Amino acid sequence: MKIISFFMAPILLIVIALGCSKDHSAPTFAKYAVTSKPIDVEAKYDPETKSVNVTWIMSNTTGVVDYYVSISDSSDIDFGNLILRATNSLERSYSFNVIDYVQPEMSTILYFTVSAVYKNENLNYFVGPRADNPDTALVIIE
Repeated sequence: MKIISFFMAPILLIVIALGCSKDHSAPTFAKYAVTSKPIDVEAKYDPETKSVNVTWIMSNTTGVVDYYVSISDSSDIDFGNLILRATNSLERSYSFNVIDYVQPEMSTILYFTVSAVYKNENLNYFVGPRADNPDTALVIIE
């Protein structure tokens, strides 16, 4: 037993020494707090083109390189059938064709929300927070 303790003591000291970090500062998410989120998301269905046009307002676009539009069939966006679309544009509007997602002769309520994508010295294609209030569009395919 003394032999095992004799060999285990140095190993334990080495593990403790390597496990201790000299960095004692708590992690912070302050660099993410500078991002703003889209507001006033509005979705309008156009029956002629069978598409939903989504618009929003973004007050501070510093560092924004793209937007993500999230589309769901549930008011709790993440619990529904979620579709994510990058707009690939800095325009604050997006047109979503619903013909492949809604069955003919059915009516469906779709929920839309928007997030900004940031790229700067601190953030590398960081998807920011979603707009607080998703908007809905009643889609009827005839």
